Amino acid sequence: MRALVTGASRGIGRATALHLARDGVDVAVHFLSHESEAAATAAEVRARGREALLLRADLAEPSGATELARAVAERWDSLDILVHNAGPYPRRSFEETSEAEWRSILQVHLLSPAALTRALLPRLRRAPTARIVFVSSVLAFQGSTRGAHYAAAKAAQLGLARSLAHELAPQTTVNVVAPGSIDTAILAGDSPERRRERERAIPLGRLGSAEDVAEAISFLASPKAAYLTGTTLHVNGGLRSD
Repeated sequence: MRALVTGASRGIGRATALHLARDGVDVAVHFLSHESEAAATAAEVRARGREALLLRADLAEPSGATELARAVAERWDSLDILVHNAGPYPRRSFEETSEAEWRSILQVHLLSPAALTRALLPRLRRAPTARIVFVSSVLAFQGSTRGAHYAAAKAAQLGLARSLAHELAPQTTVNVVAPGSIDTAILAGDSPERRRERERAIPLGRLGSAEDVAEAISFLASPKAAYLTGTTLHVNGGLRSD
């Protein structure tokens, strides 16, 4: 089996790539700016006995998805798993966010995943069954006080995933994971007090880990999730339920 994981140099993407390799999957490791970390991820995939491709593309640019799909197609004639994980979470108030920033976030979180999926459909359809997983966010459900553009793009992913779940069935399943407060680089700027506030708000009493989310993604990508499509799996320690 073969998988493409976008944004796989660190955090949730890296953990997902390694979980899939553990499960016997070859992994295309996509990155943009963290090349050394991406190379380390690819090396760990290979250490687990699987093939790893190292692919750079800027998904904030309209051409990025096409370039990434072409790079995958040059190496693999089929694709079993596509994980849409890449994308930043810039903190901006609504008033401070420029039109260019809106366009960039919508491009990387919505338009590029749509374009990448469309470009890779011929490869996905060559697999006996295929799995597509979007990494959305709890903010798609509750909004963000300093990231309306991010929350809006993540909410739009839900509509795209649910639509594709209908259109691509039965050969391809399409699902979403919606992480809550996860202990990755996104929260690296938290003060100790802010971190404690986050933990107090979570019924399970701790931040999630990248591995927590990767386990959910690898489940949705596995035969165990064969009867799940169009669903959202919340990975947030009880922070929110929908």
